[in-house]
Amino acid sequence: MMNLLKLGAVFKSLKNSSLCLFMFFYIVALSQNQPIKTTTTNYDTSTEITEDELFKATKAFVASKEFDKALLILSKNYNRFSESLNINWLYAHVLSLNNDKINAEAKFKKAISLSPNNENLEKDYARFLYEIGKLNEVEAILSKYITEDSKDVEFLLMLANISFWNGDVKMAKEKVAKIKEIYPETTLTDNLSSQIRELTAFYLNANFEYQTDSQPLEYFAQHVSLEKYISKFLNPKLEVSNYNFSPQTEQALIVKVNNKFHFYDVGLKINLTGGVYKNFSGETDWVGGFRFIQQLSQEASLNFGYSKNSLLSTIASTTFNLTNQNVFGEFDYNHKYVAIHAAYNQQFYEDDNNIKLFGAYIVSQPIKLYKFSFQAGYGYNFSDSKNVLFVYDNNGVGVYDPYFTPKEQEIHSALFITNFKPTKNLTLKAKLNYGLQASVRNPFSSEVTPNNFEIGGFYDETFSYTEIEGSINYAISNKFGMNVMYTFQETFFYDRNNINLGLNYRF
Repeated sequence: MMNLLKLGAVFKSLKNSSLCLFMFFYIVALSQNQPIKTTTTNYDTSTEITEDELFKATKAFVASKEFDKALLILSKNYNRFSESLNINWLYAHVLSLNNDKINAEAKFKKAISLSPNNENLEKDYARFLYEIGKLNEVEAILSKYITEDSKDVEFLLMLANISFWNGDVKMAKEKVAKIKEIYPETTLTDNLSSQIRELTAFYLNANFEYQTDSQPLEYFAQHVSLEKYISKFLNPKLEVSNYNFSPQTEQALIVKVNNKFHFYDVGLKINLTGGVYKNFSGETDWVGGFRFIQQLSQEASLNFGYSKNSLLSTIASTTFNLTNQNVFGEFDYNHKYVAIHAAYNQQFYEDDNNIKLFGAYIVSQPIKLYKFSFQAGYGYNFSDSKNVLFVYDNNGVGVYDPYFTPKEQEIHSALFITNFKPTKNLTLKAKLNYGLQASVRNPFSSEVTPNNFEIGGFYDETFSYTEIEGSINYAISNKFGMNVMYTFQETFFYDRNNINLGLNYRF
């Protein structure tokens, strides 16, 4: 095992390099774009125009990409032609071009009510629904017009994509084969065929991890995972992790198998995990759990479940079998301008202790500039343990044993994230989570008998919190990639340095 003191200088250099890289990403000059000048035309609403004139004028505006003017002239004259099939159909298109999807859908429905079973109209409506992601409705419409003998490649490709997105790989392949049969030399299916190959490929991931912290505890770990997507109900994955610890020579092995179930029609994923945890100085125990991921809308999702995990964060926890059980829930919302995340976790231990944790952050969506992207935000974390497990030796020196138990720990932090993609195959990322204010209730000792100390009470203490991450991702080929990540973290309990090398291969 490598000596901790010798590696201190190396990790300090990595930490400073990551911080410098992060600061460099932000030293970029911003430029302003000048608005494009356009001509304007006024319309006199007192002058009535015919339906044919309205139709031609609107089409002319659309052809010149003046969508706002097309919408204006239609809105001013629509009441007089509200029962016209052509005007409602055109109005639906113009509303869609102006990104008013709700009213566009209403106008499509109005047009269909005026001309039921109009094949061209309903196909056009299917195109619109496909664009806004209402895939089930698209299938319902196209099922009336696209048969096994159909040669309408546009809609066959549309149905092939829908089958793929719904996890029906077999049906997607059949549709691709049908298109290839009609047009053997077409390249229209190349992208979908590539996605199918990537989804159903056999994936091998190997990670080599080294960590050292100020307890002092250090470990070297190897992680290997094998995964393959077979169908929406069969997506197995095998994970094996081996840990070797020092200064005490300890070893732990974790083997887990999980499977993902995809229910695309209701936007639900279920992940079931089961496995064993073997601490070579303790007993063997089971680990695993289940996770539900429910897509509430295109912007929002809910993630909740239960898990039983091994704990390997303190020197004491590496010397015997220590696990905890977790009940958790997470909410994510991606707005046009910000991303919001909130999570709650309740941990339960065999000693009847429990720890509750709550965290949330709000971060801006990436602001892109040349080959850079930037994000900034705010984070909050709170954690509190029912019982504080802090023990003292005969000299009154204390340590958390066998796991960390924060009491009313609260952290307010500023978040900064930047990405730099100089080439198609290379991505550099830096993240800074800087504690603006961090506080905790810290125990103080009381000598109850000579050389016998216990917790006498608690006092408020502030501390420094910093987390710096730097990563490099490089795609060596379409099938083989590698990534390197370095993490420095300064917490109330310890400082840690972690470096991880990952190798990913797709067969």
